[in-house]
Amino acid sequence: MRLTYLATAALVAFAFGCNKSPEGGTPNTNASFKLSLPTAKDVKQGNTESYDASVERGSDFKKDVKLSVEGKPEKLTVKLSKDAIKAGDGDTKFTITVTPDKDAPIGKHDVKIVGTPDGGGTPTSQTFSVTVTENK
Repeated sequence: MRLTYLATAALVAFAFGCNKSPEGGTPNTNASFKLSLPTAKDVKQGNTESYDASVERGSDFKKDVKLSVEGKPEKLTVKLSKDAIKAGDGDTKFTITVTPDKDAPIGKHDVKIVGTPDGGGTPTSQTFSVTVTENK
């Protein structure tokens, strides 16, 4: 019984712990991919926070995925630990590092991460929210 509760709690935490993009590559086939990004996160003005993200590949998706940030909010620096996830990489994880300026606007800001298959195919994107809080 206890194991059932633990398993259920783990599934709930996983389900609410990340956002997944629509499929890129060749959607609705095994030759597709998705971006898995964090849910909403908080970061204080002038501080730096890092968040885990990944590319989830379909079994037949064999292309590199180029990663980029679009529509970066004003006074918010967003960096990706990798500019691409290579087709042969066993590790499909990357890190998103967010640093608001010391005078960055307080409040919610959306950050859009784009994954583009190298050599053609449908790109995908996912947005996650960063809430900038006052650094007291």
